[in-house]
Amino acid sequence: MEKDMILIVGGGPAGLIMAIELLRRKVPVRILEKRKGPSHTARAMTVHARSMEMFHHMGVASRLEEVCLECPGNIYHFPGVPDDECPRTDYRVLPTSFPFYYKISQNDFEQVLREFLYAQYSMLPEYRTELVKLVQDGDRVVATIRLPDGQEEECSYPYVVGCDGVRSFVRDAAGIKFNGEVIAAMAMMDVPLENVTFDDRWMNYYFNKDLFMNCTKMPGDVWRIYMSEETGEFVYAKDIRQAFQEVADRIGIGFKVGVPEWATSWEIRNNIAERYRTGRMLICGDASHVHSPSGGQGMNGCMQDAFNLGWKLAAVFKGEADDSILDTYERERKPIGEQISNGAMATHHIVMGFGIEPAERLPLTKAPGWEQNTIKLVSGLSHNYCDVVQLPSGLKAVAGPRAGARAPDCLLTKSPQRRLYDIYRRPQFTLLIVPGADDDENHIKIGIKARDALETKFPGLVSSHMISSNRDSGFDFDHRARDEQGAVAKLYEIGPEGRLVLVRPDLYVGVSCVPEDWAAIPKYLEQWYNVAQR
Repeated sequence: MEKDMILIVGGGPAGLIMAIELLRRKVPVRILEKRKGPSHTARAMTVHARSMEMFHHMGVASRLEEVCLECPGNIYHFPGVPDDECPRTDYRVLPTSFPFYYKISQNDFEQVLREFLYAQYSMLPEYRTELVKLVQDGDRVVATIRLPDGQEEECSYPYVVGCDGVRSFVRDAAGIKFNGEVIAAMAMMDVPLENVTFDDRWMNYYFNKDLFMNCTKMPGDVWRIYMSEETGEFVYAKDIRQAFQEVADRIGIGFKVGVPEWATSWEIRNNIAERYRTGRMLICGDASHVHSPSGGQGMNGCMQDAFNLGWKLAAVFKGEADDSILDTYERERKPIGEQISNGAMATHHIVMGFGIEPAERLPLTKAPGWEQNTIKLVSGLSHNYCDVVQLPSGLKAVAGPRAGARAPDCLLTKSPQRRLYDIYRRPQFTLLIVPGADDDENHIKIGIKARDALETKFPGLVSSHMISSNRDSGFDFDHRARDEQGAVAKLYEIGPEGRLVLVRPDLYVGVSCVPEDWAAIPKYLEQWYNVAQR
């Protein structure tokens, strides 16, 4: 049986984002999930700024704001150092609409995504449905699927995306090695606490030479606490509640552990896949990289993988782009996976550098730029593709965000409120046209010319917007906005020379150029879209 849809294996965060990104672009999907049903327990708990920018783009951010708790950042409680002198990573300075990170249990977070998926697209994962065989056959992938009643069906799909975790069936079927090692063991629980003296808005890291614990308040009536040590004596203890209490007492935290709502233990691995694609089988999220939970980047990196791949896979499926653009997924995301891993390990060495006295680890937090670099990396705001972008030759260099960098957001008008990201909130590329001083008429004419050329050559794939107070600029109400306080000009470093900024569907800058170089925009887009077939 042939299925003209994308098969997604795994109904966790990466799989759900992948489905939403494809469905936003009218690409049919099927999501398999071998679990019996939605999980009521989960390890991940942080949603960082770059992910919230993604959710704003997708239209689900407002719901997350209702169910999450804001966390200003992390406090590292070194033994003997007064609390007000302890190192911190304070996210409130980040240049984003989300200068913090959100706390929410992964199971509650996934529920928000499932509800959004069902409300918008009448789609849910197929639970108790397991992939048991996968074979690539020419331009199709043949999947044998075990249904809830135990029967098996064989279907072929044009592409299969494995969002099926550390023990990925798709990765193994694709013959992709998953190199790495076990670096520690960890236990965690959601539990009521008494005698809490720390500021529970923050994530509080406590540790000594041999033990580690962190804790913070979660939505509802419980705290999330993690614990790690080298021997396994406490992590794998039979009485896990008593083990957590003893570790807290040995470190000197002072709280009393109640009866946990749930608890679990697992091995922390540091692995990355040797490649992210074999033909028409691709892997995404934990199937492609896992690392220390220090900093809480794991789930966020997984979702950003899907955000990168989704629009590209949709373009290929719809015949708008050549299959070769899928190779850019690995070129762009694998270095980010390595950055996340390295960043997580840097924090891991500070808080879980077992056998090394904390006083000897403290200098790691004193390195120049440590806090700033950490919050930008962990939040995802510093992730970029600048080293792998391909630009047309002959472009005049301009100031502002480089090609491949995150496209920053700003407030355009206060009342009614309109943000730059509201303009970018679409499943296409966005061309931002910013005339120079005094709404230069020549720049406006160039903007109209560029818009018309793109609509002719790439119909439906680029949305052009004029940033101008000139109501006669040739752009209708939905495609014109005012930069009321000059925020765009300041943030994108645009002077009287004006600017054209092409922003990718995943909120990264594609091209930034002066208006006179507008012909570089369609040349750049040719690397993504198959013009010959349009």
